[in-house]
Amino acid sequence: MLKKIFTYGFVEGISKGLNKLVLLLLPLLISTIDYGKVGLIVSIEILIPLFSFLGLERAVLRFYSDKENYPSFLKSITLPILSFHVMLVIFGLGLYFLGFKSIFGIEVLPDIILVIILVYLQGKNNIILNVLRVEENHNNYFKGRITIQILKFILALGLVAISKNYLGYILGSIISACIANIIFSRLINHKESKMKFNHLTFKKMFSFSWPFIFHGIAINLLGNADKFIIERMMNMEKVGQYTFAYSLGTTISFAFLGISVFIEPMVYKEHHAGARERLLNKFLLYTLTIGCLFYLALALISEFFLPLYFSQYAKVLYLIPLISLCYLLIPFYFKSNYKLVYLQKSKEFAVLSIISCSINILLNIFLIPRFGLFAGVLATLISFVIQGILFNIVAEKKIASMELIYFLILSGIIFIAVRTNLHFIYVFVILCIYIILFYVFKVKGRQNEIESCP
Repeated sequence: MLKKIFTYGFVEGISKGLNKLVLLLLPLLISTIDYGKVGLIVSIEILIPLFSFLGLERAVLRFYSDKENYPSFLKSITLPILSFHVMLVIFGLGLYFLGFKSIFGIEVLPDIILVIILVYLQGKNNIILNVLRVEENHNNYFKGRITIQILKFILALGLVAISKNYLGYILGSIISACIANIIFSRLINHKESKMKFNHLTFKKMFSFSWPFIFHGIAINLLGNADKFIIERMMNMEKVGQYTFAYSLGTTISFAFLGISVFIEPMVYKEHHAGARERLLNKFLLYTLTIGCLFYLALALISEFFLPLYFSQYAKVLYLIPLISLCYLLIPFYFKSNYKLVYLQKSKEFAVLSIISCSINILLNIFLIPRFGLFAGVLATLISFVIQGILFNIVAEKKIASMELIYFLILSGIIFIAVRTNLHFIYVFVILCIYIILFYVFKVKGRQNEIESCP
């Protein structure tokens, strides 16, 4: 298992690394204001598919292994998604001709219309990748994942370098997604692609997936709403600075992606409670350990490397390790997330996510006038803590659990480190001690208890 986890981690790290590298290199090619626009465009690029894909990408992960029970499975998912994106383009054009020329400083035409097209193409690729994950078709998954990001890296950066304009990012991304679509078309089951839309299959999938629309919007607003609020309360230059710090700080998520991509489908296919719990505990241990190492690397880079090449962002470099610390809480959320998906409790997902998102938005509105860009870090941390507590209580079906205690201890460590801006070496040592104790008492110490689960 470790070999596959590290392979997935390497592939996801390369893929996400190339994506982040694009955002890291763009400030060298365009102005801070244009870079701020890219930051907002990336946020829109993330937010649109959360409702435009109707939550059906999660249905692929959960039900594709049982597709024999659902006639014309993929066709009944992809056709509604295509139709919805066509309606979005028509709606966007309608807004433009009614006089709504821009939203949050981003032009409706061509910017947002092009982003809608980009979202559809990228989402279609992601559905195929999800199918490969469920089938455990590792080689094709690795090739596809890397191909998409290499194409985007070359074309997006290339067009920005030529045009000296933020639009090059959107156009390069669209062209790369189109090429990937053509390459991926051979991976689709042609027999299924010829089937007709099945109403009953779609009804079953949508009854499971619709709460994920609200969950996805809420969770990603939690991670992106701060940029829009900063644009309103401060200016586009501040958005550019915060986007730079946030883009680098969140690269700690690389530590989680490879492991989650590999383990998530296994969790849904595992029907023995004890074996499923062992998988999830290993997931926590691996992600926290690798995440701790990522935190140290980001702190060192922010301290010694970035000031040499990005002097215009010097005032926000201290935010990078602080943002990465907040994301060390995410593995606990993921564990509760996977449990709820397995139990098909998607409505609970939606409610908890909306609560967490609403708190985050209110915190940003309240804190940004008082703390400036640092408020984004505080709001993220507090929101992640509340989110983790709520999801844990619902997933574990009890208010107090050992899982929650471990989460609260880590939350306390991170809150003190962020609020006092504690030196990263001290933080790293404390985190290492926490992980060792977590392994001894949570993973190793309770192994016999887990094995006795029914």
